[in-house]
Amino acid sequence: MKNIKILIKSFFLLRPRFISTIFFIPILYGIGWALSQPLLLLNFEKENLSLIGTIFTFLLFLFFLPYWFHIRWNISSTWALLGINKHQLLKNFFHFSQGILFSLFLIILILLPLLQKDCISWIGEFSPSILLNSILLGLGVGLAEEIIFRGWLLEELKFEYGSKIAIVLQALVFSFVHNLSNDIFWNIIGLRLGFILLGIFLSLVRIIEKGSLWNCIGIHGGLVGTWFLLNNGLIEFKENTPSFLAGPFTQNIPNPIGSFSAILVLFLLCIFNSIKSKKIFFKPFN
Repeated sequence: MKNIKILIKSFFLLRPRFISTIFFIPILYGIGWALSQPLLLLNFEKENLSLIGTIFTFLLFLFFLPYWFHIRWNISSTWALLGINKHQLLKNFFHFSQGILFSLFLIILILLPLLQKDCISWIGEFSPSILLNSILLGLGVGLAEEIIFRGWLLEELKFEYGSKIAIVLQALVFSFVHNLSNDIFWNIIGLRLGFILLGIFLSLVRIIEKGSLWNCIGIHGGLVGTWFLLNNGLIEFKENTPSFLAGPFTQNIPNPIGSFSAILVLFLLCIFNSIKSKKIFFKPFN
């Protein structure tokens, strides 16, 4: 056990520091994948096994996160640093709810041009199981990705390079770790740009909220969960729907982050929020 602790500490303190930052998640993913393999003996489907491996990875990440900041930066209040404050439940819930409502507003803005062009058909089929799946998906993706990107990675990069560079770098990483199934050049550009702008926007939201991550979790989770709910029985996109309005299609379901509307809205929101958080952008760092 002592040797394992020494190995972990040595990895966390590798020089240059970005080496351990780059390999931290992949190593945890490898361990999570290895831990999930014995479940094959219980006839788990490979798709479910992949999900379980991802859950193991995230749980390992949460376990090692306090040690990461303590060993590398001598910080003991990890969760307060990341904006996950358990002592302000009502305030956290308020910020989370704000994020959910704002995500609905963003989706409406994205859908407006599609409604004007008559690209959407209303189906209205509602399923409690789909609703539950959309809630769990939104919470899971929103919580996990915000803790990783706007929490851990943003703070790590801030320590190394300062806030300005950190915001841009984490947004680039956030964009390029998302696997794209589309092979059309302009669709890829749109999706990558949309993810970058979303990463920058969410970082600025966290800065404006004085470090709280709950608004970001609500926005991110609301976007994912609501879009899943809409596209599983409530609405259907017509065959002639252009990708630049709805986003690139995969199996008849568009990814709105790559649409012209989303890119334009996110770009304007980034400008607005950067001005609002001008103490970060236009004043010297401490």
